[in-house]
Amino acid sequence: MTTNSSVLSSSTSFFESDTWLFSVYVLTIYEIVFWLCNSFLIFIELVDIPWIDQYRIQKQKKKLRFQPEIVRLMIKETIINQISSLAFLPILYYTFEYFGHVDLHGSRPAWSTVLYQIALFILSEDTIFFWTHYLFHTPWLYKNIHKKHHVYKQPTGVTAVLSDPIEAIQTEFAMWFMPVFLKETHIFTICLWVAIRVYQTVAAHSGYNFPYIMTQYWLPELMPGAIAHDFHHQHGKWNYGSFFSLWDQLMGTHRLSASKTTVN
Repeated sequence: MTTNSSVLSSSTSFFESDTWLFSVYVLTIYEIVFWLCNSFLIFIELVDIPWIDQYRIQKQKKKLRFQPEIVRLMIKETIINQISSLAFLPILYYTFEYFGHVDLHGSRPAWSTVLYQIALFILSEDTIFFWTHYLFHTPWLYKNIHKKHHVYKQPTGVTAVLSDPIEAIQTEFAMWFMPVFLKETHIFTICLWVAIRVYQTVAAHSGYNFPYIMTQYWLPELMPGAIAHDFHHQHGKWNYGSFFSLWDQLMGTHRLSASKTTVN
C-alpha cells in the first residue's frame, strides 16, 4: 500500500511539475505548427488545384501522390519523431535548468528582448546546422547516416522528419545550443522559437514556392528557403544552410538554378 501511494504521489507530482508544464507548452506548439502546415501540404499533394500547382517547384516531375511505400515510411518516421519528442522534452528542460533557467510563470519579456534572443537563436542554429550538414555530405557520413534523409528527391513537408537518429541529435543540438546557453529565457520566447523553426523546416521541404508566406519571396538571395532546399534534395549537394545562404555563399556552395554554376 505504501509503495502504491508513493508511486501515485510521484506520478501526481510530475504532472504538476514545471518539467511537465514545459513539455506541454513546447509539444503543443510543435504539434499545432507541424500538423497545420503538413495537413495543407498533404491535401494539395493529393488534390490538384491549378492556382496552387503553379507554385510547385519541380513541375517537370509528377507529384508524389504518396504511393504505399512512401506512406508506410512517412507514418513510421513520423511516429518515431513524435515518440522521441515526448521523451526528449523532459531531458531538454533539465538541461535548461542545469545551465540556466526557463521562466515558466513570469510575465512575457519586452519584445526587444524576445526579438533579440530569437535573432541569436536563428544565427546560432544556422551556423551550426550549416557546418554539421556540410559534414554529413562527406562520402562516408552521407552513405551511412544522411542518405536516409535524401530518400526522396522531391520533398514534401513530412519528409523533413526522415532522418537517422544521429542526424536527429545533430538537428536538436543546432536548434537548442543557443537557447540553453543563453542562461535566462522565457517560455514564450522558447515557444515562438519552436514555431519559427518548425515552420521553416516544413516550408523548406514543402516543394512549393509560395508568395508572401515564404522567406524567398521577400529575401530570395539571403533566405532562399524552399527554392534552395528543394534544389539541395534534387541534386544531393549544395545549399547546406537552414535559414540563410550566407555560409553557402562564403563556401561556394550556394546554387539555386542551372544558370548559377557555383559549386563546391
